Order: sequence, then structure tokens, then C-alpha cells
Amino acid sequence: MPMSFMAAMVAGVLGVVGVLVIWLRRRHVSAQETVFEKVEKAHANEGRGQFVKQREDSFLNIVYGLAAAMVVADGEVDAHEIDMAETLGARLIPNFDNDAFIKIVRGHKKLPRFNDMVDAVAPLLPLEAKVEIFDYLQAIATSDGQLSPDERHFIHHVEMRFGLDKLQK
Repeated sequence: MPMSFMAAMVAGVLGVVGVLVIWLRRRHVSAQETVFEKVEKAHANEGRGQFVKQREDSFLNIVYGLAAAMVVADGEVDAHEIDMAETLGARLIPNFDNDAFIKIVRGHKKLPRFNDMVDAVAPLLPLEAKVEIFDYLQAIATSDGQLSPDERHFIHHVEMRFGLDKLQK
């Protein structure tokens, strides 16, 4: 092969690698933002961002409640669903507390209705956070290899209330 062709190939490969590194760094930085930071940033101009920040514990409890309700939606507490909720919960929310979550799962009968919890947080969430929470709840529901009618209903309500159904059209 001529030297200029090989130089062009090397330059092209280095350019592609450089673009990938930049893209991955940007993606990595945005992945470090918590749901709460995304909500705060989305509502910074409205003054609600600080309100959400002050209510982070309450918001975290709602996320625990949504996840717990999804775990028990089919009438069973499945170990796969618990593991998925804890693993993904820790990625979604850095201060996710497994013990606090298990306590809420055990006391799930005292939780507000699932639909009421979804309706309470929907107006506060930016689209990106809605998608993350939807994906989180869907992963919990499907982690045991089944999707019960109640789980399907919960997922559908989240999709509709968060406006995600409109994104697919």
C-alpha cells in the first residue's frame, strides 16, 4: 500500500476514535447528574428547582414508593425484582438506600395509590427524568420474566401521565 493511503487511514481512524472519546466523555458527564439535579436544572428559571431540591427526601420516598409498588404489583415479592430495583435505583439516585427501600416494600400496604404517586411527580419532572423513571419501573416489572396485568396497567399509566406515549407517534 502506498504510504499516503496508510497515513490517511491512520488519520481517519484517529479522528473517529477522537470523536468517540469526546462523545463518551459528554455522555459520562451527563450520566453523573442525578434525577434531582436534572429536575432542579429544568425548573431553575421557574423557582421550582430549589423547591424540589429542598424536598429531595420526599421525592426519594416517592421513587421508593413507585418501585415498591411495582415490585408487589403482581402480588409477589420476587427476588429478581428487588435486585433490579436496588441495582438500578443506586444508578438512578446515588443516595438510594436499600434498607429504606426494603422497609417500604414490606409496608407497601400503607403506600398511596400508585397512580396518585405518579400524578404527584409528573408535573415536576423534565422529560429526561421521566424517561429514566419509566425505564426503571419497566425494568423492575420485567425482571422476573413476566408482566402481570397490574404491572402492565402501572407501566401504561406512567407512560400516559408522563406523556411518553406521544413520543412514539
